[in-house]
Amino acid sequence: MDASKVTISVIILSFNTKKYSEICLDKVVLAKEHFEKNGLGNCEIIVIDNASNDGSLEMIRKKFPFIKLFPNKSNLGFARGNNLGMSLAKGEYLLLLNSDAFVEKDTLVKSLSYLKENPGVDLLGCGLVYKGGKFQPSAGYLPSPLNVFFWMFFIDKIPMIAEMSAFHPNQKSFFRKDKKLGWVMGAFMFMKREVFEKTKGFDESYFMYTEEVEWCKRISDAGFTTWFTPSFKIVHLKGGSSSSDVAKPIFLETDGILYYFKKHYPDYLLFVRVNLFFGYLLRFAVYAFSGKSNFSNAYLAMIRKGIWKKLP
Repeated sequence: MDASKVTISVIILSFNTKKYSEICLDKVVLAKEHFEKNGLGNCEIIVIDNASNDGSLEMIRKKFPFIKLFPNKSNLGFARGNNLGMSLAKGEYLLLLNSDAFVEKDTLVKSLSYLKENPGVDLLGCGLVYKGGKFQPSAGYLPSPLNVFFWMFFIDKIPMIAEMSAFHPNQKSFFRKDKKLGWVMGAFMFMKREVFEKTKGFDESYFMYTEEVEWCKRISDAGFTTWFTPSFKIVHLKGGSSSSDVAKPIFLETDGILYYFKKHYPDYLLFVRVNLFFGYLLRFAVYAFSGKSNFSNAYLAMIRKGIWKKLP
């Protein structure tokens, strides 16, 4: 085995997730050792730290001195941070992994094996579960004017509609089989190096949320395929580096969706805004009626100003 050649680069973005990052890295190191002992090649681990102030840097330097650590002076966000990591990586394959995502011992072996056995697959997402093993939705079809309408008015809850076009499927049955999809969650994205080289990674206009969907659109446009497999799973805590503010993800995802349509389907931007308006009005009413004021207030704020804001 060529000691200078790197088969897989694992890229982890860290931002004030010290306790999760330590668990994540412990598990990645075990997966790396298992991968290399099986004679499949070398694996490097890269951590991009987005100016953490919780002791993450000190912990990584002390416990994992062999890891390639790149501390930033400011928080670059998810898109820029991961792009930096991918630009520094030397691997033939790249794995983007959240710091609150925990791989199994054989995850790297199974990831590489899947792409080797399925040469038509360029980008792979695996099954995600919450701590405790509860199912977590993690992929879907690329947004279109039609499936955003289905999403806003819960039409994609119909299994047949979900199977054909759901942007945000959340039925467990949807994720039971391997399938070609439009996007997979950024918590785990395993890909051939040329996917990044040809598409240049995430659009850095995004700070966080929906950036993987937009990138997957360009990945598809470049002729690559994105697949989901439930044949192996990892734990993803979800939200390890974000606050408990329920409004923030809604605001950021809305910004991301609107930017996506401005960039890829500008003629349908007004149609999407109107759909979001009435879809959020429906959600406001449902949450207000059920007494969940934190969610109803968040959607009310989006109705008042978030949907109609000027885009970059």
